Amino acid sequence: MIQKFKFVNTKIANLYIEPNFKTQLVTQAIENEKLLILDKCNDWFKVRQWDNYESWIHSFYLKSAHDKSICKSQKNKFSKNNLINVCNTFLKVPYLWGGKTKYGTDCSGLVQTIYKHFGLLLPRDSQQQLNYPEFEKIDFKDIEIGDLLFFSKDKVINHVAIYYGNGQIIHSSGYVKVELLVNNLKLSESLYEVKSIRKIFYE
Repeated sequence: MIQKFKFVNTKIANLYIEPNFKTQLVTQAIENEKLLILDKCNDWFKVRQWDNYESWIHSFYLKSAHDKSICKSQKNKFSKNNLINVCNTFLKVPYLWGGKTKYGTDCSGLVQTIYKHFGLLLPRDSQQQLNYPEFEKIDFKDIEIGDLLFFSKDKVINHVAIYYGNGQIIHSSGYVKVELLVNNLKLSESLYEVKSIRKIFYE
């Protein structure tokens, strides 16, 4: 079995469900990100990212050496104000299935990227984020800024948002936006569960 690492050579790299550009984009990697090589198919590599997400990337995006001139992202101090400020930098970013950058992001990619800024390494998909062991389930009446809201269709988790305060959420739906949850009947009726981040950041 192939067991070695390569690094992302471009600002953003798209990763796919199969070794083919015509298949579904499922996630992204950023410049200098370290990827574990699991398999190879022609000019494609199956890789595992830091969040254990597995997908396929074309060799065009990869290099063998680590560029030490690129500084690693550092853990930033968490506070409600800092969280809101980071969230605001994503406003109006277009929705992109599989995206997780300011060039395009999906709902769970937005959540993962924002919390990675504060040192919390969440799984890639909303279903996995819902089951993150350090989150605590709470009632909506007890929600605070930064808590996560999970939504479902037919009991299948299909969306996640961050509580922004004053009855508002920030999420990627068409584009990244802040809106009142009560004004979004489709979402408010499909609210599945609320998870608190307090155990991680306030204790």
